[in-house]
Amino acid sequence: MSDQTVYAEALIGAVARAFYEDEHALLIDTMIRDKYLRDDDMGPRLSLPAKQLRRALQFLQDEQIVKFELVDDLREGGSQTTKYWYIDYNHAVNVIRLRIFLLKKKLEQSELRARSSSVYLCPGYKEKRCNGKYSETEAQQIVDTENGLFLCQECYNANESNPDAIPRDAYTLRLIDNTRDLRLAVDNARRVHVQLSGKIVGNQVLRPGIYELLQKV
Repeated sequence: MSDQTVYAEALIGAVARAFYEDEHALLIDTMIRDKYLRDDDMGPRLSLPAKQLRRALQFLQDEQIVKFELVDDLREGGSQTTKYWYIDYNHAVNVIRLRIFLLKKKLEQSELRARSSSVYLCPGYKEKRCNGKYSETEAQQIVDTENGLFLCQECYNANESNPDAIPRDAYTLRLIDNTRDLRLAVDNARRVHVQLSGKIVGNQVLRPGIYELLQKV
């Protein structure tokens, strides 16, 4: 068995355990071990009811992880055409590679949207003293040198040379709270990163990393 095949099997098994239900991981592990599985003897071997087995196989086929071939058993004394299920390693690896790429891109875009949706308001905006509503980039145009906070540009220009100027705190920008969306995006990215990364305790590899395996196949 080539190294590429070993890494492909490890990758497919790792993805199954990280993202799929136990019954799907069991089917994949069995196909990796036995290579081909007859449609009519999988249920008894895996102790799965026929309906549950068909549903699990259909799911994995829809996920493009497993395939089947129809074999005519009549020539060998059988009574019907039988499905033999297997994993096409090259196809499964390419599907996994694409899905991991799309997943990472989706998570990055989600975090970027959460960060870029930040809105800063001047207290005067609510009081209708000014039009101080800014994006994160716009808010950084004027910074209070004493505390590093952002200032409303309109109020700054109106008060900087005014002997009766209002306190700077009255036009220091406030960030509208979007921490929930940002925290959710960051937590999702962190959780997926943990799922895709290997787990090592001491010198023992408890779980191979999907990222690392993708580099080897």
